Amino acid sequence: MAIIGITGGAGTGKSFVAKLAAENFDMLHIDTDKLARTQMMPGGASYTGVAENFPDCLVRKRTAGDTEGKTDVNTADSAAEDGAESAQLPEIDRAALAMKVFNDKELLEKLNSLTHPHVREAVEALIEASAGVFDHVLIETAILADAGYCPICDAVWFVSAPAADRKKRLKDRGYDEERTESVIASQPSDEKYRETSTYEIYNGEDADEEKIIGQIKAALKELGTKDKKSDDGDEKIQ
Repeated sequence: MAIIGITGGAGTGKSFVAKLAAENFDMLHIDTDKLARTQMMPGGASYTGVAENFPDCLVRKRTAGDTEGKTDVNTADSAAEDGAESAQLPEIDRAALAMKVFNDKELLEKLNSLTHPHVREAVEALIEASAGVFDHVLIETAILADAGYCPICDAVWFVSAPAADRKKRLKDRGYDEERTESVIASQPSDEKYRETSTYEIYNGEDADEEKIIGQIKAALKELGTKDKKSDDGDEKIQ
């Protein structure tokens, strides 16, 4: 079983490429962002640490007649001590949290220290459970190198797209001009991504699904692995 990392900046469409790879080849797609989101939900592995360190980013779940949104970590602590179920705990406002750490390197590093170890543990467990089941495991993350996944990967795919296409996609998600420019400027350059990648997959607006799938197949061919879902069955991809 081969482990492949797939990475790229915001708006490059790495999730779309990963989806096509998982649908057309024998791959388990692990989305670290989705894992992180799940683990920050009440009762999740990262919830307590994030809630205690970022209490102003907690939002109490609304009920009938509820007029307040924000709460503090003491609410979460009391609920836990009283044996209340996780459904009664305040939720972490991920949008507010993202805005809080966006331009603060120290806070971002603190948040990463609270979440990355739990995500990594979950990723490793999924990889172990996939042995003998899938031919490939695809780990999707925007910070593959910084999170320390490169050493466990047999290949690293960098998904690229022209800056104009990336900006359009971010704006389609609701980002305004200022936020779009800030997000892209805060991320590594294409050259930096290429330094740690073994294959580049182009995903501009002019790349249709057939072209992307062809690039994925070429990347697997270069890796020299077998794939049960490919046209070649258990043989190496040609």
